[in-house]
Amino acid sequence: QNDNGKTVTKIAKFYDFFFDAPTSVANDGTSHIAIIGFGKIDENGRAEQSLLFRERLCEDDDDGNNPPTTTTSSTMMAGAGIVNDEDVGTGHHIAIYVGANDSDFEAAATNCMDGGILWVNKLFEDRVLDVDSAMQEKQFRFKDIVDIENGNVLYALEHEIRSVSHELFPGNK
Repeated sequence: QNDNGKTVTKIAKFYDFFFDAPTSVANDGTSHIAIIGFGKIDENGRAEQSLLFRERLCEDDDDGNNPPTTTTSSTMMAGAGIVNDEDVGTGHHIAIYVGANDSDFEAAATNCMDGGILWVNKLFEDRVLDVDSAMQEKQFRFKDIVDIENGNVLYALEHEIRSVSHELFPGNK
């Protein structure tokens, strides 16, 4: 059963709520897609960075007696056979620069801390679990995209959220 875009709509609401990111949900005739914008928005309304989440129908791997279910995949899908360890994730992650300044980054860090979604990947040295350390490191991480209404995990993908004042920000080059 397809949930007619409900999951990607919840994902769009997540990014709007925590990051004040411009979002939209579209149907391309085959599935629903959440489009999440990050970075500067140009005069045509296009963001420098975008995430796309596509809702798709998938068949269960068992004997085939169960009905198909809806799943959400990002355009940055993990490969088959990758182990998802609670402490280190899958190893796959994305880096996103938020806002136009440190105040925007601080607001995003505060939202994520208040929402209880900050996460430490033990493979890395940064240990950010509060806004002060996020501001000092100029980055923080989270792994779970959650339904903002009930906290249920919608999709897991490690995000490294960076300030535009981070040393690796491409706009500084």
